[in-house]
Amino acid sequence: MDLEAYFLKTLQTSGVTWGIGDDGVLLPPCRGVVCALDIFAQNVHFKPEWLGFERVGYKAMVVNISDMIAMNATPKSALLGVSLDRRMDKSAIRALVTGLKRACKEFHIRIIGGDTIVGDSLHLSITMLGTTRKPLSRKGARLGDYIAHTGTLGQSYKALCALLRGGKPSPKSKFFTPRLKHARFIAQARTFLHAGLDISDGVLAECNRLSECNHLAFKLYKPYERAFKSGEEYEMLFCFAKRDYLALLRRARAHRVRLNLIGKVCRGQSRYRALVWHKN
Repeated sequence: MDLEAYFLKTLQTSGVTWGIGDDGVLLPPCRGVVCALDIFAQNVHFKPEWLGFERVGYKAMVVNISDMIAMNATPKSALLGVSLDRRMDKSAIRALVTGLKRACKEFHIRIIGGDTIVGDSLHLSITMLGTTRKPLSRKGARLGDYIAHTGTLGQSYKALCALLRGGKPSPKSKFFTPRLKHARFIAQARTFLHAGLDISDGVLAECNRLSECNHLAFKLYKPYERAFKSGEEYEMLFCFAKRDYLALLRRARAHRVRLNLIGKVCRGQSRYRALVWHKN
């Protein structure tokens, strides 16, 4: 059973939620303010011996920034909740803070509050706050739209498989250090995009999500591509009208972003067998 999916579905039917289902939520009383939260948990999302504490800090922050980019929002500030592993020493804590600082400096973010406790493992919960003039939602796909993603996929899956076998994948892999080179491209391309999200659980899983949101099938030309199972890629997956393909391609090239056309929006529903990416 996918406990995460069951929990979210049960919570949504409780009658006390609003806006759940997107990468972030646009707050109605505060025009243009976007809020998103992600948890980065030891032995679920990472192992310290795989990443090192500096990369843990950097990646925890960047995966939240990716949600802001997915909503076409500019991240501004963050609330940080941390459960520190009681076995961590001062050098580990300094490395963790160095990673958080590096991400904040790179994307011009301030940590404005939060909470810290000590427990049996390391968990980071980050609430990201940002602003947008024209948000991008998961809803809005239209029949006949092209489906595309930015960048190249498969590095994270390859690195994870190597680590599980006891190997040592390249430290340049996106599994260790996500790269969000497409941020400016998404901002420039927003006018043409109908719906989108970041690829955190793999293309197959994200197509299933988009299909459910839009009540349309996200039909992939090559659904058995191994790379489409790869989660934690943090590239963008989106759909747009066929007539806008060349305009988007020009903007992608101008920002040195690779644009990959992978499918089409059709009638029906997508039910791809996706890899359950985050599990312990």
